[in-house]
This record gives sequence, structure tokens and C-alpha cells, in this order.
Amino acid sequence: MDWVKLIETRHTTFAWQDTVPDKDLILEALKEVYQHIPSKNLMFPYQVRLMRNDDPEIRKEIMTICHRNQEMDKEVDHGNPQVLAPWLLGFNSRWTSDLETRYEKTSKRGEFNGIGKGQKRTNDPNGSQTQTENIEIGIFSAYIMLSLANRGLSTGMCQNICNNYTRAEEIFKLAEDERALDFRFIMGIGYAKDIETRHQYFDPRIDAGKHIPFPPINVEIAYPRPSFDDVIKVIKE
Repeated sequence: MDWVKLIETRHTTFAWQDTVPDKDLILEALKEVYQHIPSKNLMFPYQVRLMRNDDPEIRKEIMTICHRNQEMDKEVDHGNPQVLAPWLLGFNSRWTSDLETRYEKTSKRGEFNGIGKGQKRTNDPNGSQTQTENIEIGIFSAYIMLSLANRGLSTGMCQNICNNYTRAEEIFKLAEDERALDFRFIMGIGYAKDIETRHQYFDPRIDAGKHIPFPPINVEIAYPRPSFDDVIKVIKE
């Protein structure tokens, strides 16, 4: 797809078609990004977990733990329907050993050196690896959204896993991998509903239809975009 068309076409999706994208199409995009994305010293201090979101009870539970405010009535709360997509990407930190974080290349790169998961930095903003993780996860997210959009797929990110990180880690099976560390956020993948129907979705928490969190046409009515000059700064000598 033409770059201008691609970047103008991509948007955050809140309402999904029932059609399920082919797994191989998503894996194709993931492999493309993995092969070409930049990473400091090729550390890749994160993992990306692809999960089919087809279990009704799990869908309801994920929607619940992504609830913005547990005190808010779920009948009126718009929720985060991005996580109701047919496919989900779960992002988490990945343990990297001392050898992986060194500048020198080594044939033993990737060994644990007896350190292992005991050094888990539980969402510590001052952790030695956390800043790099967050930056690189953000880079991967941007790449994969555009790679999927280039294949006709839509995405929607949800960073509000604030209610139960432990359960999110169980659902995405972090315990099965000794390198898996703290869970970060979820990205939904699927086909967006058309413009006439994409303003509503079915909320499994209350078994009823509901409006999406934002207007179907112009999200910036709810959250005005800061001015270009307020965001982009050209530093003159």
C-alpha cells in the first residue's frame, strides 16, 4: 500500500466484524516486523504473544480486567472493546541475561548465567531494563499496526490492564516461559466493522449492546489533538 494511504487509513478499532483473520496472515506480519525492526544490541527485551480470543468466558474476563474504573457501573461504562477482537497480542517484558545486554557479540549470547527469573523487576520504572523495554515495545507496536494495516487488518490498543496484571499473565501463559516477565498491554487484531455499524459493540459483561467509547467518525471531538507546534519542536541554533 502507498505510504500516505497506509498511514491515513490506519485507525484505532473498537468494534469488530465476526470474520476471523487467518492466523498465517498475522504471523506473516509478525515475522516481517521481527526481521526488520530496530532493537538496542538486538536485545529484544520483550515478548509478543499471539492468542486466539474465542473463549466466551475468557473474553468476558479480559474485558473486565481492562475495565477503566471498577467502581463505575458497567451498564454505563463504555469499557475497552479493543480487547474483544478475534485475535489478541499480549506484550510482556523478556528477561535478557548479562551477555545479551553487553555491547560485545559473543558465541554464548543468550545464556542465563545462573541469574534467571529471580531478578524480576515488577513494573519498576527505575529498573535497569524497564526504560528500554517500554521504548522498544512502543516501536514494535507502531511497526506491527502498520504492517497489519498493509494487509487489510485493523488494530486497537488497550493499556488499561491495571486491575489484575496477575490474571493477565495467567491468561497469556507467562508462567510457561522462564524468560517471561511483567505483562504490559494488549492489542486487538481483526477486521473493523463498516462505518455504519462500527459505533456499537456487544459487551459480554452485561450481555447487551453498547456504544463504543468515542464517536464513530471523529475521535478528536472527545480528545482534541494537541497542536503540531506543541508536540513537534524544531531546535534552532
